[in-house]
Amino acid sequence: MTLKTRLLAATALLAFAAPACADYPEKPINMIVGFRAGGGSDTAARILATELEAIMGQKIIVENRGGAGGAVAAEYLRRQPADGYSIGFAVATTFAFTPLTGGVAYSPDDVTFIATTHGYRTVYAAPPDAPFDDWEGMLAAAKDRGWINYASIIPLDRALIQYIGKKEDIAVNIVPTRGGAGARQAVLGGHVDLGFSGSNALPMMEDGALKIVAALNPEGISEHAQIPTLAALGYDVAASEAAVFFGPPDMDAEARAKLEAALEQAVQSEPFRDFVNTKFRGLELFRDGDETAASIARDAKAYDALLKVVQE
Repeated sequence: MTLKTRLLAATALLAFAAPACADYPEKPINMIVGFRAGGGSDTAARILATELEAIMGQKIIVENRGGAGGAVAAEYLRRQPADGYSIGFAVATTFAFTPLTGGVAYSPDDVTFIATTHGYRTVYAAPPDAPFDDWEGMLAAAKDRGWINYASIIPLDRALIQYIGKKEDIAVNIVPTRGGAGARQAVLGGHVDLGFSGSNALPMMEDGALKIVAALNPEGISEHAQIPTLAALGYDVAASEAAVFFGPPDMDAEARAKLEAALEQAVQSEPFRDFVNTKFRGLELFRDGDETAASIARDAKAYDALLKVVQE
């Protein structure tokens, strides 16, 4: 569906809505961001909030409720009124992976998906003086020693490296870290052999500060085609991560439609595209609410299979 078609659909829905909803939004909208202030996800959310204010003509009040990879925000938002004045910003794995771990009370059915606004790129990084330069070298060194020390950030990256460890018969010593900065410091300091990182590792690799031996996102790293994806290395797993806007369950349909159309317009703005491509080093990606729900369902099925292998 094109942006023009989506805007027309939203307008049509509003035209037939009850008078109370006809002028949505009539007051400020609360945006609950599932991550700490100042990080890349928070920055993206705030740029989009500014764009939404211009498009929708109402103030967007950003509130950070970070923790558990977006789960704290999801738990909070699913209990808010479904009138469209409380929306959330998290990531796909908040709904596709975290509920599978048994650590949260919600499922993807407990929220209303509004849109996906951009994709993330994730990698395995190694210290600059590591005794290997690529994935094959890392495996050889690990098999020769029998184990690797690995800096982890989130449950999904732990599951992925444990899956690989089982496939390759390598023991993996998990070193928990506090967020991406903690994992990168462990890598840069040579405290681990390998670590999980977002795309902010790319400029560090380009400056020679670390090595990147594999991409976890299925699209790979287009500007560095020499970095293999996990699929290219023979593993049928990946980390499919993307930014997701969502609302409470049974969210007002007219409000959802207008937010979806406004977000599709917002992601095409120059400030946001510049952030995604040059600062965040992510992926331009838009999915409407239904497409987002379907994508998360597919990811959840794949992650469930991954966990079954890890837990065998």
